[in-house]
Amino acid sequence: MDDLFHDTMLWPVRVFLPKRVGWSLWGGNMPNARDFLLPVWSRYALFDTAEGLCDYLRRDRTTHVLSRTFGWESLRHGLRGRMPDVSDVADFRFDRFAGWSPRYEGGGLVSCLDLIRDLGDQFDDRLLINFSRPGGALRHLYDVLWGEAERVVKPERVAKAAQQAVARLEILAKWNPRT
Repeated sequence: MDDLFHDTMLWPVRVFLPKRVGWSLWGGNMPNARDFLLPVWSRYALFDTAEGLCDYLRRDRTTHVLSRTFGWESLRHGLRGRMPDVSDVADFRFDRFAGWSPRYEGGGLVSCLDLIRDLGDQFDDRLLINFSRPGGALRHLYDVLWGEAERVVKPERVAKAAQQAVARLEILAKWNPRT
């Protein structure tokens, strides 16, 4: 990936939802150790192309959580006049996660769980928070994956929570916003 992104705490990512794939900006590393996706009002921004994301970032002058992170202005300045290399990006495969089963072998399961938690916190979304709170279905799965709980997960409970969480993520997405 381009040095422009390595020099900041912000990275382009691809979010794979069941019906659509989009690009967003992820990062921040705020004092509470949380990262965020690029917000647009009370939703997160997704773009059909990496070029659309970069064009938006060049022009974005709004105040939001990512605009207060280390590297925001240098990233915006660095994007002027060129398209960076975005060939090596993190993928969040919610298209696969929505069909979770105990046989789920797709990479990035923990990343999906982390981003669900982070987006719930970022937008104070009760549905996502409830799935990720202690005792919630997705938190239980997360704890099992990290060896912090018994290897007992009720597959139907987790599968239902995964489908509902991904449906909520589709609702929270703002596609191709304008500055």
